[in-house]
Amino acid sequence: MVVIEKYTALRVNDVAKLSVMPEQQQFTAANVPQRIAELNSQQHPHVIIADSQVVGFFILDLGFSTNNDFSPERALGIRSLLIDQGHQGKGFAQQALLQLPSYAQQAYSSFESLYLTVNCRNKPAYNCYVKCGFVDHGNLHLGGPVGPQHILSFKLG
Repeated sequence: MVVIEKYTALRVNDVAKLSVMPEQQQFTAANVPQRIAELNSQQHPHVIIADSQVVGFFILDLGFSTNNDFSPERALGIRSLLIDQGHQGKGFAQQALLQLPSYAQQAYSSFESLYLTVNCRNKPAYNCYVKCGFVDHGNLHLGGPVGPQHILSFKLG
């Protein structure tokens, strides 16, 4: 079972060890400590923990709708989700995504939905999101850094 936890400086050494395969680096944060250092006050880093070990990372972006015209006003954005390459294929992403709606409702109760974009070439991630209940309404975000992205959402509540 995995646990979602807000990132704190106590986890700095743990997140520094996270890595993804070279072909995945274009789709997510290749350097988690650097990504954390670049965050603004609206972007809240989180870790995914399994068996007392940090196995993944993601950001909840409270200002997602401000920077993405496809997103409704009260949408909480998910960014840079990754599972460490040594822990991929164990179901940790799926477990975290299944827990995320209830976590978001408790910790970020003013939001009505979760939104994210996933690169059209990142089929494993896309399939995982859809399997966990995220809905693809058929629209694409064309402003992605490495090509078009599917826009997925999950209604909270």
